[in-house]
Amino acid sequence: MSIYTAYRWRQQIVWGTGLIVAGCLLLLDRADIIELDFNPMNFWRWWPWLLVISGLTKIIPPTTPRYLLSGLWEIFFAGWWYVSFNHIWGWGFGETWPALVVATGVGMLLRPLLDNIFAANRESK
Repeated sequence: MSIYTAYRWRQQIVWGTGLIVAGCLLLLDRADIIELDFNPMNFWRWWPWLLVISGLTKIIPPTTPRYLLSGLWEIFFAGWWYVSFNHIWGWGFGETWPALVVATGVGMLLRPLLDNIFAANRESK
């Protein structure tokens, strides 16, 4: 099985599971078994979790350097957005935007390293 086929399957499994969990939670809320403070206007507060799920589908092995860095970037960006938007630790967008510059630099440094590691793994098999 190719890495790309495995990635497509992982995507379907993770997103399908996520939809099942979300649907079950909404059904339990509607049945008054649990109480969710579900307000569509609060979506902006929680949408970064969608990026975390997307990032996780990319870093679960087997993967490629491109998928791994993309997944890590999505998870980092989701965390940055959540901290900045909700002013966690008193930090807003104005104080945290340099973290995006640092993360971009780290990604640029990691790419050749990961390419070499993944190439060495392919050669040893």
